[in-house]
Amino acid sequence: MKAFRSLLRVVSNHGYDIDEVLDTIGLQYNPMLSSYQHITEVPTRIYSRLYRQLMIMLQDEAFGMMTPERAPPGTFRMMCLFIVHCKNLRQAIERNAEFLDYCDRFHSQQARKRQPITEIREQNLAIIRFQNPHMADSPQYHSAQASTLYMMYRLFSWFVGQNLPLNAVHFGSEDAKLKAEYDSLFGVPLRCGQKEYCLVMPRDALTLPLVQTEHSLHDFLRTAPYPLISKVTTLDNGEYQEKVKAIFNNELGSELPSAQRIADHLNMSVRTLHRHLQKENTSYQQLKDEFRKEAVLTYMNRKELSINAISLLMGFQDSSAFHRSFKKWTGMSPGQYRQQLED
Repeated sequence: MKAFRSLLRVVSNHGYDIDEVLDTIGLQYNPMLSSYQHITEVPTRIYSRLYRQLMIMLQDEAFGMMTPERAPPGTFRMMCLFIVHCKNLRQAIERNAEFLDYCDRFHSQQARKRQPITEIREQNLAIIRFQNPHMADSPQYHSAQASTLYMMYRLFSWFVGQNLPLNAVHFGSEDAKLKAEYDSLFGVPLRCGQKEYCLVMPRDALTLPLVQTEHSLHDFLRTAPYPLISKVTTLDNGEYQEKVKAIFNNELGSELPSAQRIADHLNMSVRTLHRHLQKENTSYQQLKDEFRKEAVLTYMNRKELSINAISLLMGFQDSSAFHRSFKKWTGMSPGQYRQQLED
């Protein structure tokens, strides 16, 4: 509720009528009034509607949280598209910082560069920060940084298809109410009074593969920001074959991961993975065969790649195995297929 009231203060500070906005989003009372101060929670869907309404009114998707300047509508979508094709969590977090740094430099060449990851190798820990380095300390500072940290935690959890494994969460604020609000959301020790707002996780988590695609991102953006502020723990988009294909794509150039490895990435058992794929009328082996076939045929159109190079790119250690598979897919040998392309 504290974050909700903060958004309402933004509404008021920009000269909009709070009661009119509340009526638009379907809330029948004004939580800013003293008679409603006892209410400590508002439905997530209402919070989401207010967030969207405020973005529309201000034409700023970040309200100054992530960048020092206005983030016009479409910025979040572009940021996600910039991230979605990354191979793993480390690359995604670094690319997110690069995107925001670019937005900052567009307005000022003197903007400070973000340092999103600090690794403590001896403790096998990684410190992840999304803090806006240009944001001045103010009454709204701590609430904004806490909200940003949680939403980015949810966003990157969605990208990897599971809640990020956390050791701790660092908060700059020592406010008991703010701590209580986020304690239950993160579900790990919240260490207050720290120098910065950040997530602390095992270094190994940085290798988690991204399992989302542009297709699943399209559906995600249709419901945003609800998935980023909801207390619901599941971040599943229900399209497991898309997740498997995304992992295959990230592993292109090496042996494709086994069903066990994919199940581990998705934080489930192999049996559960097979069950989900069966519901989508497919299987691990079918997806693997289809992916290999599509990738190989694409590579065959690249004349600079030899047939042996394509075989190695697709993870075939034995050229005879590659030739057998290719003939099964196309009814001809790789040499015959390439000759046909040249005719």
